[in-house]
Amino acid sequence: MHAALVMQDKETDSYWSIMTADAIAGDLKETSLKELPVSTKTQWKLWATMYPDTVILSVDGREHIQNNPYDNYFSSEDGYRSFQATDTRLSTKTPIWAFQTNGKQYAVPFELYQGLGASFEIPRGPKVFLFRPHNVSIFHSTNAYITDGPGFSWEDGKWKEKSSGAVFDRKIGVFTGAASKIRRLRGFDTFWYNWSLTHPDTEILKRAPQ
Repeated sequence: MHAALVMQDKETDSYWSIMTADAIAGDLKETSLKELPVSTKTQWKLWATMYPDTVILSVDGREHIQNNPYDNYFSSEDGYRSFQATDTRLSTKTPIWAFQTNGKQYAVPFELYQGLGASFEIPRGPKVFLFRPHNVSIFHSTNAYITDGPGFSWEDGKWKEKSSGAVFDRKIGVFTGAASKIRRLRGFDTFWYNWSLTHPDTEILKRAPQ
């Protein structure tokens, strides 16, 4: 679907779009998946260091796949099967964090928050904080948080949630302290063309004033 991954549910023979979390065909067509609150996208070498007792799911009896077919895809400026973004506000393969809230779609390019992190304001809505370390793999997950409070501020070389004073720890990717108003923001890292072809009304957020 618009060059984005579609997963098959073998139990009901339904097909699910990762861009909408809806079934686009099959017995469960037009129903939505229940999204898990937290997941982590990373590389095996990093995960295994943190969790050495991890159990691995096999693929056709194999635990490791050589010659990753995605290597050429990630190194190319072209979309899958030469798909291109029709919305030219960003280039086709611009890496973004994408999410939906209150029935609207939003996107933020990695370059706006990679390194130190950054805060963003949804018009007439909650405040968003995004963080991604410098020089990490495309497989590294963005840390995303949202608050209905006054937002986030950069103070004394650290990010803080204004109302609670909770401090963001860049090493572990979480806010520490009295962070009662902060919650994880559901969304995912993807490329601009994948997201924008499915969600043409997407708003691209700008960094909030500090």
